[in-house]
Amino acid sequence: MNTPLGWKKVKFSQLAKEKSNRIEKPNESDYERYVGLDHMDSGNLVIKRWGSTKDVTSAMKLFNENDILFARRNTHLRRVSVAKFDGVCSGDIIVIEPILNEIVEGFLPIYMQFEPFENRVISLSAGAFSKRIKWKQLAEEDILIPSKEEQQRIVDLIWSVEDNIEKTEKLISINEKLKKGLLNELLTKGIGHKKFKKTELGELPDEWAVVELSKVFDVITGTTPSTKEESYWSPPEINWYTPLDLGKLGTNVFLMESNKKISRKGFENTSLKEIPEKTIIISTRAPVGYIGITTTKSTFNQGCKAILPKEKESSLFYADYLIYSKQRLESYSGGSTFKELTKKSLEEIKIIHPPYYEQLLISDIIKNVVSLIMDLEVNKNKLYELKKKLTDELISGRLRLD
Repeated sequence: MNTPLGWKKVKFSQLAKEKSNRIEKPNESDYERYVGLDHMDSGNLVIKRWGSTKDVTSAMKLFNENDILFARRNTHLRRVSVAKFDGVCSGDIIVIEPILNEIVEGFLPIYMQFEPFENRVISLSAGAFSKRIKWKQLAEEDILIPSKEEQQRIVDLIWSVEDNIEKTEKLISINEKLKKGLLNELLTKGIGHKKFKKTELGELPDEWAVVELSKVFDVITGTTPSTKEESYWSPPEINWYTPLDLGKLGTNVFLMESNKKISRKGFENTSLKEIPEKTIIISTRAPVGYIGITTTKSTFNQGCKAILPKEKESSLFYADYLIYSKQRLESYSGGSTFKELTKKSLEEIKIIHPPYYEQLLISDIIKNVVSLIMDLEVNKNKLYELKKKLTDELISGRLRLD
């Protein structure tokens, strides 16, 4: 591709400088926020998560508001974001200050999320276990940049998309809080009740019962077919869920497809039980308390348990209730190496038992809020995709803004 008119080649060192200021005891400093590698997310132009310096006792790097934080370790994760606050960060983060001679403010972090640049960074990284890149390598890179006028147009467009992402995330957060408040209200007071009673689970409507889970549900355990027997796994025919599958659900509790599947032979030659759709699966170790609802006939491993209603019960209501009760599920768990919720412990957990019609009413109210959150999540993901596509098109010169 020919160099677009008005663009020029420069060294990365002409656009940025490394800042290497350090602080010996962050926990005794006036700085409150600490950014580690685990706080940085691919695709985010702005740092959105952080920890507390109170937990950091070893020497760290200092950064200032509007510095760029670049994760130099595990560069394949593509993490580079602007800090909108002062703080301290991990030694595996390069602190970069833009030099505003050849570029306009806000352009450099966009450029650093340009896919060919990210790929070049990954190719330059070295190391046996977790690959790293050095500042000197970055500084020597030749890059092609548009004129400052075109940079400004790119900055205005990309940061406007970023602003819309942040607004969408705030709406998601607001609705998550609304959902939490609604759950607390509906799962303790129900709908339209005037008389309440004191129970071991707190004050509840007179018409509700408190029962052991085993009175309402049968608890089923899972297992793993032998991984040495290839015919148990091929052809992959039946959904076989694990805590990993449950942990990926997020706001949506419905299980559509498992990461791994077993064959019909694998099912028939083990102690696995096939559970019907609308069955609740709970992760009962590593970790405890992830919840999912099956949408097809399925099975699962020993890290989960399924609960099947003995009578007519709302799976969605009880999925919401168990999510609401996650801390209590964890408190029933035991084990020295890792926490596990046994079949007996799960059966003995006390749960609320409203009438079926009220279960449906409550789950419908929560479902409406969840649907809104899911729609917002879809919009957010589309905005991320748009931002990435525009970045690559504009920085490559394939798309021009006049």
